[in-house]
Amino acid sequence: GQLTQLRTLYLHGNQLVKLPESFGDLAQLTWVSLFSNKLVLLPESICQLAKLEYLDLGDNQLTRIPDLLGQCIQLQDIALYSNQIINLPTSLAQLEHLTRFRLSGNPLNPVLKSAYDQGLDAVKAYLRSLEQNAEPLYEAKLVLVGEGNVGKTTLLKALKNEKGEGAPKKDERTTHGVEIDIHGLRLPHPEKDGVEIQLNAWDFGGQDVYRVTHQFFFSRRSLYLLVWEPRRGVQQGQVEDWLNMIRLRVGDEARVLIVSTHCKTGERIARIDKDVLKRQYGEMIVDFLEVDSLVPDPATGEMVGIAELKKVIARESAKLEQMGMLFNRDWKAARDELIALPEPRISFAAFSGICAARGLSDIATDTLAHLMHDLGYIVHYSDDEKLRDDVVLKPEWLTKAIGFVLENRATAERDGLLPDDQLSKVWYDHDFPNEPRYQSTLYPFFLRLMEKYDVCYRLTDGKASLVAQHVPQVRPELPWLPEQEPPDDQRRIAMVCAMEEDPPGLVPWMIVRTHDYAYPVNAHSLHWQKGMFLSHGTHGTAMIEKRDREFHIYAQAAWPEHFMNVLHSTLEKLIADNWPGLEGRYRFMVPCPEMVDGQACKGRFNIHALRKFLTEGDTHVRCQECSCKLSIAELLLGFEERDLSVQLSAINEQLTQARKQIAGLDSRVADHFWATMRAIADEGRNGPRLFTLSSGYAESSLEKLLGQPMELQLWCEAEGCQHPLYDYGLYKIESPKEWVKQMANYAIFAFKLLNIISPIAAPAINTFFGSKTTETWGIDDRLKLAGAIIGKLPTKIETPDQRPPQRDMLNEVERSGILALHRFLNDVDPTHEKLGLHRVATYTGDFRWLCKRHYDAYQPNIPDVVNGN
Repeated sequence: GQLTQLRTLYLHGNQLVKLPESFGDLAQLTWVSLFSNKLVLLPESICQLAKLEYLDLGDNQLTRIPDLLGQCIQLQDIALYSNQIINLPTSLAQLEHLTRFRLSGNPLNPVLKSAYDQGLDAVKAYLRSLEQNAEPLYEAKLVLVGEGNVGKTTLLKALKNEKGEGAPKKDERTTHGVEIDIHGLRLPHPEKDGVEIQLNAWDFGGQDVYRVTHQFFFSRRSLYLLVWEPRRGVQQGQVEDWLNMIRLRVGDEARVLIVSTHCKTGERIARIDKDVLKRQYGEMIVDFLEVDSLVPDPATGEMVGIAELKKVIARESAKLEQMGMLFNRDWKAARDELIALPEPRISFAAFSGICAARGLSDIATDTLAHLMHDLGYIVHYSDDEKLRDDVVLKPEWLTKAIGFVLENRATAERDGLLPDDQLSKVWYDHDFPNEPRYQSTLYPFFLRLMEKYDVCYRLTDGKASLVAQHVPQVRPELPWLPEQEPPDDQRRIAMVCAMEEDPPGLVPWMIVRTHDYAYPVNAHSLHWQKGMFLSHGTHGTAMIEKRDREFHIYAQAAWPEHFMNVLHSTLEKLIADNWPGLEGRYRFMVPCPEMVDGQACKGRFNIHALRKFLTEGDTHVRCQECSCKLSIAELLLGFEERDLSVQLSAINEQLTQARKQIAGLDSRVADHFWATMRAIADEGRNGPRLFTLSSGYAESSLEKLLGQPMELQLWCEAEGCQHPLYDYGLYKIESPKEWVKQMANYAIFAFKLLNIISPIAAPAINTFFGSKTTETWGIDDRLKLAGAIIGKLPTKIETPDQRPPQRDMLNEVERSGILALHRFLNDVDPTHEKLGLHRVATYTGDFRWLCKRHYDAYQPNIPDVVNGN
């Protein structure tokens, strides 16, 4: 505490467990880096650091943040990633200068998690809502799963103790999709007098065809009732399959009650090996219970076993993390009014009107809509220009429509082809009695939503969609097979994703997410139930095939690494998005290249282990299957660890030497550009990343250059077609001296990126916008002018402590530059009227800011009106 003039403190990567209370005496601190320690608590005195601008506490063990941290009013960048934080102090909403807030890797409460996914403004809106008028919330989702016709719907009616027409009956109609009953079950809190737990019941249809889409609605902090019928037995009831599906989607923290039905009327004893299941699934399984929803129990006044089941549901629901979470009363009132509306779908304007009547601001309304979508109350895609004006208030209304597509026999017989002129037969003239019939005005809306759910994708002719779940069973004839030798001018590399469990829907979802690379053959693409064959233009072709619990990827090109990396990242994001329970239970491996008795060797090498062996001086490794001694360097060819900053410079040198003589150089450049953009995806969430500077004084002295206005031109980030905006994205910097100094390092970084990608992008620009567009727009001249300016800019020299750790691409000086860019854009154009860019999320985990033309081209080719007949 005696270092009172200390301004910058780097103590990351130590084993610090606590900080002294005297830490708050370091009043001049502006920069504190404490990531990768073992901090559990922070001293309250840290709130006294009034000059603090940067605080990195990532990768520690913090469970809470001091309530008054918001008193550090100069904070611009807070990193709290990879801790154990559930809630945040409301004082953080007061930080007016805060532009970057990293919270990933924390067990955030569901409302905070939803707000964080939406962005910093939403986090602040949520925290402000808790400053007054907040109350504890006692709600949870009750999810009923199991095979069809085992009695899930009947059980739910018995739990609700419905009478008369709504009473449980023997022949309940089959559930198509899901039936949702918000606040359908209310139970007294087992420990808090006068408090009720409200349970939102989700009753899922059990047919096989729905299993892929059911996973969308499985979520953490829910209680699951896995229902089975003893007459069918445990295997036929697929109890373990359902447990696996829940664990894959939710993880080991899922809580499941296994409930056997018909315990009185079924004439079979519920025989289930509880000990084996408990050993296999651990704390996931809370209890085993027996009920009969059709036989009254005079002792309790309910059906047999229902009273005990209710007690267990209440007990386990009360243990869920979100119980008692604070929530704004006005937000809750608006939410309850919305979900009580009878309409299945309303406009977002109507949604906003109800929220405004409850006193919610625009940002609070947007945050509430995002939250309700995340928790399954509504379906609303605010980031999609074609969908943002519609809000689905009854998700079951939508899931039924999707279910009709999945159950449609004609679509399956057409190998997944769903022509527009057949839609009315699916959605209006269907054979399901007592189910909704949808008018043709809804068909474009449904088609767009099915793409959002990865159910189908639009074919290029604009007249049909492909439902990936119904592609052919048999693998078609392919342009090449893995066992064949590639042409002399190409290489082929292979990778295997080995998974401990088989996630349902992996192949159809991968088909949809890679549809931009579909390999066309006549009217069809090369897809089958176990795999796909893809093409990425000049970057090569690829074959993907699932074999048991292994996912094999082969890429072939002059430089196949780029396409392999794209597919690797797409698969990794697909797993992370849909099966969090698979985290740490899958590995990317290099297959042994040897042949044994005419068959590919089954040996596998862990990529991370091979890298470690190589750094420790090993040159060869022996395959445990075929005993062959193999070169580690050759096995790793195509999977080298990348230092992107160094390789950007190397590529720049290659480009100036011999572009056309280096086979596959375009793919290599594209790969490093793509990898760099992915590495700064966090920054891409909040704003564009590519720009150039221009000035009439580019050839003048630095003093004169910085004394005159400059212009900043944003660029479209379309893959392989990056270009400056033509009519938008041009901003004048009236007083560039201070601002340009702040972002000089990042301006240099961005210029290097554009300088290497522009020659590759030029042909695509001329193809997309028209011949000679690059000349008309003067792209080369823009870059030369920007280069002249960049060469004069004063840069900050990074210290060793400011260099990025492996997890980051930018050093902190460069990062402060991109933050300055985003602050500038928000200050001079708060409504983004001049921006001319639209943000889209990619299947590889990045964001792209696209011009209007590229954004429209990125959208599925779905007409605004579909006849359907």
